[in-house]
Amino acid sequence: MIALRMYGLFLILPVFAVYGDQITGATPFLLGIAMGVYGLTQAALQIPMGYLSDVWGRKKVIATGLLLFLAGSVIAALASDIWQIILGRTIQGMGAIASTGMALVADVSRPEQRGKAMGIVGSSIGLSFMLAFITGPIIANGFGLSGLFWFTAALAACALLVLVLWVKEPEKLKQRDYHFKELVHCIKQKELVFMDLGIFVLHASMTALFLVLPLMLVNQFNLPLNDHWKLYLPVLFCSLFIMIPMIITQEKLKKHMLFMLTAFTLLGFNFLAFTWGLENILLVALVLVVYFGLFNFLEAAMPALLSKIASEKYRGAAMGVFSSAEFLGAFVGGAVAGWLMSRSFDWVFYALCGMMLLMAVVGKITIKKS
Repeated sequence: MIALRMYGLFLILPVFAVYGDQITGATPFLLGIAMGVYGLTQAALQIPMGYLSDVWGRKKVIATGLLLFLAGSVIAALASDIWQIILGRTIQGMGAIASTGMALVADVSRPEQRGKAMGIVGSSIGLSFMLAFITGPIIANGFGLSGLFWFTAALAACALLVLVLWVKEPEKLKQRDYHFKELVHCIKQKELVFMDLGIFVLHASMTALFLVLPLMLVNQFNLPLNDHWKLYLPVLFCSLFIMIPMIITQEKLKKHMLFMLTAFTLLGFNFLAFTWGLENILLVALVLVVYFGLFNFLEAAMPALLSKIASEKYRGAAMGVFSSAEFLGAFVGGAVAGWLMSRSFDWVFYALCGMMLLMAVVGKITIKKS
């Protein structure tokens, strides 16, 4: 269910910037807002929706969120200008059910298996991300941007069907996951703050990169949008040879923080490589292999580690703050990249490089244990 929803959210990333010129009233900044605005409402409503799920029930809140996501997709599909697309994306984001879904996973899994369960969820999101980048350009080429949003609405309907038919909720709800003092604790614990900042910059980088990259492929390498999957498919497959060994090795060595700091450092230099005037598509592919490998490693590893280091008492609050930081990062990344790309693509990559390296330095200073 979570994978279907995230697949729908990710579908727009590899194509939206290319279709921007066809949208009435669009500017680079407004395209960045439209790309990332769902993250703003997601971030604002994650914790309130978590509160509501404690009182009303997980499945009811998730169903409400999926209906909002479906409604926003329909509004975006029917849009005739950039402002209507922004409205649709805003309503999509109001279905802020990521933390509620994670809380439901925690409800139905045994404590000793919870880390694995969270890792599976994180991996399914990573696979959704991969699938979206392969199929998004194909769907958009056949049915246009409007058709892509209609497809997203259909995915929301499928997720609702999965929720109704297959997802079970414990009869007795747990004690409230969120209290103000729990939220304060999450802010005080350095490891949790590192994870929140990490997921913020990770998703900011994702939105920013894919506001720029599709335009680079079309304009600099003359690669038609409907052929982008030919690049993404082998790149994503090869990236698994980075992600999977890193996940296995960090678990074996119990050096989770060290691996994460290393991943952020490598991501910083990898973004810098985009500014080196890459003229060969194979070099671009190599840089993307590194990006996807490190991104998907962090995407799977961070929530799994969070579920381990957050105590039972604070886990719900920790997930709520983590999810809010994730989606706020998507909004900030889109807005800032939209503003910077009107000057130069390189400015976006310099900003991403600096952000990742700063994240690694802050982590090294604040987290003493690796």
